[in-house]
Amino acid sequence: MKTVYALIWKSFESDETFDQETFQSRIPQLMEWLQSLRRDGHLVACGGGGFENHSGGLTLITADSPEHAIELSSGSPMNEIGHTELLVWDVFFADLQYSEHSSRLQ
Repeated sequence: MKTVYALIWKSFESDETFDQETFQSRIPQLMEWLQSLRRDGHLVACGGGGFENHSGGLTLITADSPEHAIELSSGSPMNEIGHTELLVWDVFFADLQYSEHSSRLQ
């Protein structure tokens, strides 16, 4: 089984100075990147959210190595306005039945 990696994205700007318009302009490119991860069998799950005072997101992917995960993460258009950290995600249990927004990745 391939290792699961968590790509944890956090914007450079705090919520006070975060440019929502710039963020929204990257959403189509973000969807293309996520679609390519899914198409190539790497996407496990993804979602948006935030930290205490910064926008952020989490993408779970499979990859053959940390270097491969870093290579895949480099394709995110959000890296231009934030930073992505890599974390090995030890999956102990997963029943991924929630798919309400999966049509966005079609």
